[in-house]
Amino acid sequence: MERKFREFVEEHVSLIKDIEKELGLASWNFETTGKEEWKNKLVEKEKELFHIYANKEHYQELKNIEKSEVITDPILKRQLTLLVNAYESKQYDEELINKIISLDAEVSDKFNNYRGHIDDKKVNNNEILKILKGSDDTELRKKAWFASKEIGELAVGQILEIIHLRNENARDLGYNNYYEKALKLKEINQNDLFEILDKLKELTDEPFRKEKQKLDEGLAKRFNISVDELRPWHYSDPFFQEKPVSNGIKLDHFFEDKDIVDLSMNFYDGIGLEVRDILGRSDLYSKEGKCQHAFCTHIDKDEGDVRILCNIEPSEYWTSTTLHELGHAVYDKYLDIKLPYLLREPAHIMSTEAIAMLMGRFTKNNDFLEEIVGISKKEIEKVDKLIKDEARMAMLIFVRWGLTMVNFERALYENPDQDLNTLWWDYVEKYQFLKRPENRNKADWASKIHFAIAPVYYHNYVLGELIVSQISQYMRNNLDDGKIVNNEETGKFLVQNIFRLGSKYDWNETLEVSIGEKLNPEYFIREFIEV
Repeated sequence: MERKFREFVEEHVSLIKDIEKELGLASWNFETTGKEEWKNKLVEKEKELFHIYANKEHYQELKNIEKSEVITDPILKRQLTLLVNAYESKQYDEELINKIISLDAEVSDKFNNYRGHIDDKKVNNNEILKILKGSDDTELRKKAWFASKEIGELAVGQILEIIHLRNENARDLGYNNYYEKALKLKEINQNDLFEILDKLKELTDEPFRKEKQKLDEGLAKRFNISVDELRPWHYSDPFFQEKPVSNGIKLDHFFEDKDIVDLSMNFYDGIGLEVRDILGRSDLYSKEGKCQHAFCTHIDKDEGDVRILCNIEPSEYWTSTTLHELGHAVYDKYLDIKLPYLLREPAHIMSTEAIAMLMGRFTKNNDFLEEIVGISKKEIEKVDKLIKDEARMAMLIFVRWGLTMVNFERALYENPDQDLNTLWWDYVEKYQFLKRPENRNKADWASKIHFAIAPVYYHNYVLGELIVSQISQYMRNNLDDGKIVNNEETGKFLVQNIFRLGSKYDWNETLEVSIGEKLNPEYFIREFIEV
C-alpha cells in the first residue's frame, strides 16, 4: 500500500506541475493586463487542474489508503492528508466545474476592469482612497464612497450564483454548507475558531468603543458636524478597515517623498532576505486593465519564480502593503527545494498571512522609521506615543473589521437567500459601530472582492495577527539584543524555523516546532488590548 501511494504521488505531481506553472502565468498575465485572451487561458488551465482533483476514482483510492492506516512515514502521511483534502475540495460534477470556473473568471474580470464614477468621471481605487483619506468635502467623500460600491451591484448576481453552486456541492459531500466544508479541508476547527473570535469580540468591545468615540469626536470636529451625523464616507477607506485621518499623527507624511521600492529593499536587506529578484519579476504600479489590489504568486516551485503585484503610491498604506506582499514572497522563495513537491508551500494560508502581516506592521515601528525611512530619532521620540496609539487603534479597527467579515460570510453560506443587504449593515453596526446610510438597499457587501475570489479566507487574517504577536514576542526574547529591524538574525530565524519547514506539519504544529508553543491569543491581547 505504501509503495502504491508513492507511485500515486509521483504520477500526480507529474500531472500537475506543468499545469500549475501555466495556470500561474496565465493568471499573472490576466491580472496585469485584463486581456480576454489571458482570461480564456486562465479558465482553460483552471479546468484542467480542477479535473485532475475531481477524479472520483483517485479520490476513493486516496480515501482507502487513508482508512487503511498503513502509511507511517510522517512525510508520506502528511502528503496523504493534503491530497485527500485537496481532492475532496474539488469533488464536483463536470457541469458544476465548468460553471464555477467560468463565473469566477467573469467576476475577476469585472473587479479588474470596472471603475466607479464620480459625476460621470471614472475613478480607480487609488483615486477613491485619496479622496477618503484627504478630502474635507463631505459631498465629494460621499460620492467617492458610493463609487467604491458600484461594483457590488454589478457583480452580486454572479457572486450569489457561485455561492449557491458551492453550497450545492458541499451538501452533496455531506456538509451543511460550503463554509463548513472549506474550514474542515483547510484544517480549521469551526468551533475553536469562533470561540477565539467571540473572545476577541468580548475583549475588544469596550476598548474599541472608547477609542472609536475619541476618533469620532476628532472626525466630527474635522468635518464640522455632530458625532451622530458621521457616516461610512467620513472614514478613510470604503470598509473602515484602517484608522481614518483625524487629529492624530499622519503617517503618510513620513512616506510621501520616499521611493517605496527602495525602502522595501533596504528593509529586507537589513534582515538578510534578498528580494531584488522578486521585485524584478513583479508589476508594481497602477495601469489600465490591471488588478487594483495586491497579491503574491508562486508560479514555479522548481525555479523559484515568485512575484508580487502592487499599485504603489508614496503612502504609509502602500509601504505597508508592499512589505506585506514581499513577506508572502520571501516565505515562498526560501522554502526548502529538497522538500517533496507537495510540501513545498507554506504550512497554511494563515501561516504565510502571518509572515506578511508581521512585515506590514513595520511602518508603525520606531526602528523602521528611524533606520529605514530616515526619520530622526528626535522627531520619532516626539511622536512615539502617537505612533503606539496609532498602531493599537489600527489593530482594534482591523480586528473588528475582520469580525464583521467572518461572521457575515458564515451567515451568507448558511442562508444566501436571506436579506443580505440588511444583514451586512447589521453586522457592520454590531462589530464596527458604524451607522448605516439612510434608505440604502444595495449589495455593498458584494463590493468586497474576497467574497467572490477568496471565499472563507478572512479568518486567516485575524488568526494571522494573533500569530504575528506570538512570533514577534518570541523573536524579541530570543534574537540578539531583541532587535528585529536591521538584524540578519531575523531572516535566519524565519528561514530556518518557519520557511524551510514548508507544509511538513499542519499550521499549529508548525508554530509549535518553530517557537515551542501552539497558537496562544494571549500575546495579541497583551500587546493591543490590555494596554
